[in-house]
Amino acid sequence: MKNLIFSLKIMVILSCILIGCENDKKTEVVTKTSDSVLTAMIIEQVDSLYSVYERFDYDWIEFYADNYTAIYPDSPIRHLTKDSLIAQWKQIYAKYDVKLIHRGRPTIIPSEDMAISYNTFNEIFINKENSDTIKNVGTYIINWKRQSDDSWKIVFETLQNH
Repeated sequence: MKNLIFSLKIMVILSCILIGCENDKKTEVVTKTSDSVLTAMIIEQVDSLYSVYERFDYDWIEFYADNYTAIYPDSPIRHLTKDSLIAQWKQIYAKYDVKLIHRGRPTIIPSEDMAISYNTFNEIFINKENSDTIKNVGTYIINWKRQSDDSWKIVFETLQNH
C-alpha cells in the first residue's frame, strides 16, 4: 500500500512538472519595426483604403476592426461595429452618389503597434432625386492598430470639416 501511495505521489509530481513545462511560455525576442518602415506600411494602408473607397461599394469597410470608436462632428463619442458602418453607408448610398474629388497625402505618426494617419479630403454627395450636391471637405484622422495576424485595422476615426 505504501508503494502505491508513493507511486501516486511521484506520478502527481511528474504530472505537475510536465504541465508546468508545457505552459512555460518561451520568450521571443521582439525586434522593433523602424518608424520609416511603419510609416511606409501605413501609407500603403491609407492608399489601399482610398482606392477601394473610390469604388463606392462596401469593401472599404474591411479596413475597420470589428469594433471601433468614432467621433463625428456634432455628435458624441460612439463605439461602433462594421455592421453599423454598413447600415450607415447603405442609407447614404441609397440617397446619394458619392464622388471623391481629391485627397491629400497622409501624414503618419508611427508607433510600434499603432499609428495615426491624417489627410485632407474633398468629396461631394449628389442627391439621386434632384441632383443637389453637398460638398464635404475636411481632414480625416485615423488610428490604425496592428492586429494579431500582423494586419492593420482602423480602431478610431474622426474628421474635421473645413
